[in-house]
Amino acid sequence: MNKIYIRFISSVYLKYFFIIFAALELFYVGIDVLTNLKDLPTSANLQLLYACLLALSAASYTLPLSLIFALIVSSINLIRSNELVSFYALGVSRHAFIAPPFFIAFFITAIFIGLNFTPFAYAQTYQRDLIKSGGISQSTSSDVFLKFDGRFIYIKSLNQAKKSMQNVRIFELDGINLKSFLTSNEAMFKNNKWQLKDPIITMLPENMQLGSTSFSVKKEQSLEALSGFSPKSIEQASQAQSAMSGADALEFMFTFKDEEVSLEGIRASFYMLVFTPLYAPLLVFIFYCHMPIIGRFLNLAMASFVMVVATFVVWGVIFILARFALNGILNPEIALLSPVALLLIYSIYLWRRLA
Repeated sequence: MNKIYIRFISSVYLKYFFIIFAALELFYVGIDVLTNLKDLPTSANLQLLYACLLALSAASYTLPLSLIFALIVSSINLIRSNELVSFYALGVSRHAFIAPPFFIAFFITAIFIGLNFTPFAYAQTYQRDLIKSGGISQSTSSDVFLKFDGRFIYIKSLNQAKKSMQNVRIFELDGINLKSFLTSNEAMFKNNKWQLKDPIITMLPENMQLGSTSFSVKKEQSLEALSGFSPKSIEQASQAQSAMSGADALEFMFTFKDEEVSLEGIRASFYMLVFTPLYAPLLVFIFYCHMPIIGRFLNLAMASFVMVVATFVVWGVIFILARFALNGILNPEIALLSPVALLLIYSIYLWRRLA
């Protein structure tokens, strides 16, 4: 009996999920393509690539909504056909009945969160590059000025794809006084360190007085410096609003945690990638708990309409709070973790009430 109802509920839920997900993806891609039709690349291959990247970037919006809408549609249909109450009459508990859809929704959400730690998270960036330049950007930055490990660093040109930078200047200070500075025309990132080619190190005297020791200049063939200062961290620091994956966000936070750099925007991006998608399986469980057993107890059309509206309200509130957190208006923990925590607390309350 257990295997029968698990297979039945899972198949019904997955069927509606794939239908709704495909419909939302096609609608999103179609509207965007029609809107940007004049700006699309002339090459058919690039146009197809743009559509694929657009579908991947749209998943952050359509996937959670599809998981929730699939539960609403499948539950309403089971109630109307009296299949839901029949399972209850056969001894299937409400806890057991919601388990397959909830764990399916949680598993799909976990896969999506895992993908956010891969280059999948940069799909929207690649898509925008196709519109702006007609190709995938080579991830280059110019005129970067940063502080790292107590030093000020100027980089004329950074190529994140090749892990190289040109015309590097590293200034080391003793308090407010310049202690030394290093120049190098080229550097490569290897073994988590920058290999500076033909660096020139200029050491300044501690006492700037007439007749005292002058500055000294030393030339080296190569020099290792800036351990742990990865090209991706440099690029993210130079582009405040650029997208990033979960792994890159963690690396950025560990790299700049002691550099007196504001990390609120990075923390907000990380929470959006890791914790915010969890609202979908939580709403799946909450909506199920508020579903009637049979259609006589409630107007099913009105109930489905209210749940759809509630879904958009929750999604809209989380989206607005995310914008506020990214712009530094609200604390990321309050703006992004609190809504998910509240949904989790309410879900636990409903679970205990069902028990």
